[in-house]
Amino acid sequence: MAVRLRIADQKEFAAGAIFAAIGLAGSVLSTDYRLGSATHMGPGYFPLCLSLLLAALGIAAAARAVTVRSAEPIGHWPVLPLLFVSAGVVAFGVLIDRKGMALATLVLILLACYARLRRRPAEVAAIAAALIALTVGLFIYGLGMPFYLYR
Repeated sequence: MAVRLRIADQKEFAAGAIFAAIGLAGSVLSTDYRLGSATHMGPGYFPLCLSLLLAALGIAAAARAVTVRSAEPIGHWPVLPLLFVSAGVVAFGVLIDRKGMALATLVLILLACYARLRRRPAEVAAIAAALIALTVGLFIYGLGMPFYLYR
């Protein structure tokens, strides 16, 4: 007798599978760093815990999608916003050491808000100003992180 698995909510199952895959990949990659212990954490301890939590949430979401009764097909995937947000995160990582926190945050926000930028540029400018002030104030001045404001 064959057991048939029925995915009731394809969107939630796909999101859960993506989160689980990213979490498992992160947990594998974090083992390259020294873990330490709970009282003396190494550089790999927090990424490992965070990755395992992300994987667990993904598995739980995928499992929930199998038992949910109402279903909604996945339909159209908005690839362009995903690419812009990913490009913003990569640009932030590349620019933060080379051009400073302010410009890296600005580029991240402009890429992540590309659709809203065309319709409401003043709103994006206000968001950018607030987030730049928040990140610079928190990380550079508040926590004393070794980032440059600008270069």
